[in-house]
Amino acid sequence: MYFRHEGRSWYTSHRGRLWIHSAAKEPEQETILSMEQFYKSRNDSDHKIDFPTEYPTSALLGCVELVDCLDRNSYLEQFPDGESDCDFVFICENPQELFFKLPMRGQNKIYKMEKHAHQAAKKILLRRLQ
Repeated sequence: MYFRHEGRSWYTSHRGRLWIHSAAKEPEQETILSMEQFYKSRNDSDHKIDFPTEYPTSALLGCVELVDCLDRNSYLEQFPDGESDCDFVFICENPQELFFKLPMRGQNKIYKMEKHAHQAAKKILLRRLQ
């Protein structure tokens, strides 16, 4: 679930907790293999990367702390070997995966979650932390 640097075509001033929602469409096997190869080639440690065995769709997956959103030039200055070539890059920390993926419809960009979905997600997250 976790991407440390997440590329976007748009800027956000949001900082703090950001809930991560999966796409509505299942990823193609070719895309999955390409991404896995990309991250394997960038892995500079002896630690094995545990890639997901399944990719849920239309579900809330967890959250991260969004600590910054950099334009491409600033990103390349701070992270010369960075993994994104997008116009803007979200710098994320502290990934927290929900042990139960909450089915829900997503929207484009950053949006306000419905109150009942937000409360349910926080409860699932709290159970994970206990």
